[in-house]
Amino acid sequence: MAAFHRLFVYGTLKRGQPNAEQFGPKNGVANYIGQARTVQKWPLVIASQCNIPYLLDREGIGNNIIGEIYEVDDKMLQHCDVFESCPQYYQRTTIQVQLIEDSAGSKVEGNIDDIFVYVLRDFKDFMLELPQYECYDSCGPHGLTYRSSTDDISSPDEI
Repeated sequence: MAAFHRLFVYGTLKRGQPNAEQFGPKNGVANYIGQARTVQKWPLVIASQCNIPYLLDREGIGNNIIGEIYEVDDKMLQHCDVFESCPQYYQRTTIQVQLIEDSAGSKVEGNIDDIFVYVLRDFKDFMLELPQYECYDSCGPHGLTYRSSTDDISSPDEI
């Protein structure tokens, strides 16, 4: 029997965002649980030549981030690790989030749970000075539309 894990996504993997198709059935099982908010504040910035959303590993500053919770099987979690270049680029860790809207769109006040998330640990200090967001949308008012680059993934050294 496959193990299942909870994963909090805040960027291009969310529904309606450029990489949402990564949660397709060929990559494993991913069940949308609902919308959630981080309990602690985190800096969510957009950077690099591809306008990538980064959750910087600096708990306590920034905003309570709004994202989505998925329940994923081992195969999907492994796929997400590869897609996110974990651990070479992003690191998967756990943070506390609270469900605020269920999969049917009803407002809820869910339990606070420790859930997997991908964060950027190795970043340049200037990234903390970039505008910080509460909720990411590739086509948001920030004007920084995500650009996919399969040949050249920007490393933290290039940001």
